[in-house]
Amino acid sequence: MFLASSLFLTSCQKKEQAAEILDEEHSLSADEMELQKARVFEDFFSSLNEQEKISQIFVVNLEGNEKFSFVEYVNDGEQRKPLIPGGYIFFGFNIAESPEKIAAFTDSIRDFSRDKSCIEPFLCLDAEGGYVNRLRGITGPLPECERVAKCMDAEQAETLYSLNAIQLKSLGFDLNLAPVAESLCAENEKFLDGRSFGAAECAAKYSRAAIRAYQRNRVGAVAKHFPGNNDVDPHFSLPRIFYDADEFQKNVLEPFSAAIEESPAGILMSHALVEVLGNFQDTNSSIPASLNPFWIEDILRERLGFEGIVFCDDIFMSALEQNGFDKKRAVRSAITAGVNCILMSEKRFKNEYEIIRNLYFSDEEFRSRIEDSARRIIKFKIECGILEYALTENGETILRLKSKNSLGEESVFEERMAQFYAAKNKNVKLYEKYFLPTASRDELRALRIE
Repeated sequence: MFLASSLFLTSCQKKEQAAEILDEEHSLSADEMELQKARVFEDFFSSLNEQEKISQIFVVNLEGNEKFSFVEYVNDGEQRKPLIPGGYIFFGFNIAESPEKIAAFTDSIRDFSRDKSCIEPFLCLDAEGGYVNRLRGITGPLPECERVAKCMDAEQAETLYSLNAIQLKSLGFDLNLAPVAESLCAENEKFLDGRSFGAAECAAKYSRAAIRAYQRNRVGAVAKHFPGNNDVDPHFSLPRIFYDADEFQKNVLEPFSAAIEESPAGILMSHALVEVLGNFQDTNSSIPASLNPFWIEDILRERLGFEGIVFCDDIFMSALEQNGFDKKRAVRSAITAGVNCILMSEKRFKNEYEIIRNLYFSDEEFRSRIEDSARRIIKFKIECGILEYALTENGETILRLKSKNSLGEESVFEERMAQFYAAKNKNVKLYEKYFLPTASRDELRALRIE
């Protein structure tokens, strides 16, 4: 059974004129339905132009926190078309003071995209817990990972993260840049500072619980940071990590392999320079992992079998530029290495888009990588509900965006807010039961409880 949704596609007249969706059983078998959906996906993807495909690989910041207003344009013949990225990342200044205002802001982004006949961006943020949580003081209390592992078993943690996921989805977010799947060790303890669940076995168990919780509630999870960090902050300098073979197996491969078994939407690469001593002669440890095909293609894809979206950490971290990777080189190197989605703390990406566009037309292998990345991101948008398969009145399966009414109607908005507050209230009770008795003043301040 398929839910009603609507999509206005600029390059496919047939889809523009699709009839109302029928809320009824489809007569095809499950296998036949999957084949039909695959054909529909290919039709949809082939209808996209290069701007729509290239834009999907960028995730950028945005202006304001009340109503979406900022947009860049590109020329398409005699027309100027909005340049909307594949996703937007929210920072603290993008978070309004109430759940209702946040939801209205995220709705305004979707409304703009639909009004301009653009593929909707996914909306994401960092909501790990503790002090790394853009929604502190808005959602229910979400302690840092280390505290969760100390105060809850994995099943209880999954309940906590499920409630957080419901709140994120109600506010309009599609993806969370969490959990931290890195195992805690002496070398990274200072940098992670409570963001890890603990040693390798613990990191694996709780990361899996968090990923299950988010994805079952249609919020994509992004496990990070592969293949690790040390105590050097990559915002300012490139970490250099040396593993021996046993440490690499235990502290990197095991926790991330466990996380990948839950099929997270994404894995976020670190900017670290990594070398495995006495093993893996082709690591090319002079190139950061986020720009290094060895870590992305050979280890993450081939060895660990990851099939989702590979994200690079913020491509504009000064550590890259100060070590020979300016913006142009970093963007090109990331795509060539196998990155699918480029995170940018900047609010504009037209210059980077033009760099990629030129390479798209001049380099066949590079174009193939862009199209592979766009496919993965479009598939994620189906999984999280931005795009949906639906039936026309004559039984044809199509891909369309949700109807505008599913956001704009007052009753629907009120239902979303009711879901938010119900989940938040349960979240508060869990915190009071498992964390409050042992909470420090610093924790209460970090969670904005006092």
